[in-house]
Amino acid sequence: MLPLLRSGTGHARQVSKRELWNNVTGPHLRGAVLTQRRVYPEIDGPEFLGPGPIGVPLADEALAALAAAGANLLILSHPGIFTETPPFRLAEDSLANLDDLVRRAARWGLYVVIGYRSGPGRSAFTFHRDDAGSWFPAHMLDDRVWTDFSYHQAWEDMWRTTARHFRARTNVAGYLLMVEPNANQVAVDAAGRPLEIWQADRLAQTVANTPADWGLLARRLGAAVRSIDPETPVLVSPDGYANSMFERNLGLAPEAPEILCVHDYAPRDYTHQAADAGRVFAAGEARFQPPQHPRWMMGEWGCTAGLRRDTTIWMNGSRTSNAPGPAGPCFAGTVAGRSMSARRTGSTSAPAERIATSSMCCAVAGALTSLAHRSTCDASERSACHPAGRGPSSA
Repeated sequence: MLPLLRSGTGHARQVSKRELWNNVTGPHLRGAVLTQRRVYPEIDGPEFLGPGPIGVPLADEALAALAAAGANLLILSHPGIFTETPPFRLAEDSLANLDDLVRRAARWGLYVVIGYRSGPGRSAFTFHRDDAGSWFPAHMLDDRVWTDFSYHQAWEDMWRTTARHFRARTNVAGYLLMVEPNANQVAVDAAGRPLEIWQADRLAQTVANTPADWGLLARRLGAAVRSIDPETPVLVSPDGYANSMFERNLGLAPEAPEILCVHDYAPRDYTHQAADAGRVFAAGEARFQPPQHPRWMMGEWGCTAGLRRDTTIWMNGSRTSNAPGPAGPCFAGTVAGRSMSARRTGSTSAPAERIATSSMCCAVAGALTSLAHRSTCDASERSACHPAGRGPSSA
């Protein structure tokens, strides 16, 4: 049975999965992002991300707190369920972890979106490439999905397996094909140099029909999912780490069934500054221009520790609490000693001083509100510092 949706009057009702993403009648979903990655003992040690193969652990207390805060959605920014290197095969431990999260979320009345941040030819370290050779060895950086079509086939196989496994789960509200695709930055040119292209038209011309063509791969993955599970919506993010400036490169027609998932951390110089940097921003710099696609959602937004960001978002020409608009979870990892304790935010095993938590802190702080109106969020760092103190553990 689908989790019940509650209206402003408190009445509960059930809707189809597709109706959950209707921006005219919504927003229907609000919640938080849980980011996890594979644990590597050689860099993480025995405690930093917990004792299991996937970290950080998530306790039922965190899910209870999320539900109690009024949330009904948990976006699972999860490691892929296939191995990252050939020969590609099912990663049983990753699937078991994902399956457990989906089941436990259902017990607390939470919808989930399954999204893969890593997978064949893409390691989680793609989000921390500037730190390669510091807190993790450079050889762990893998972006071959953007250079070899054989990795595209492996991603398709992974999504077919995912759809078969989860198509009967009524609380799976969507499949996010890839978390923050970044071919525009990390794919390489003929000379082996990173593209670093931040203009949509130029990117489209450069990567058309090559392995770095994310729009091409996204259409392939979406078709594969729908061939197995036509009922669960497919979510797709633009290139540039889900940057709305690359929306048109996806080639989504207005009638396309996909849900566009964008992320907003603008102005980045403010949202990603060190806690003591003292940077400020003008109101106009944080104003978000809604995408053109009629079905879209704000997949992540937030800022670093110790900051308070005025997230005045103008959507559908309104910022009133009862205005139509998209779903929108807040992303805010916590650093030990800031915001909430590790035990409150989800881990039952990793020590408080080294825990990298999900955005439960944002939920419990009561910041889970529709992005169709003005709201603020005490968001801590997107992830905790690595034990070596040199970088974050997850994006």
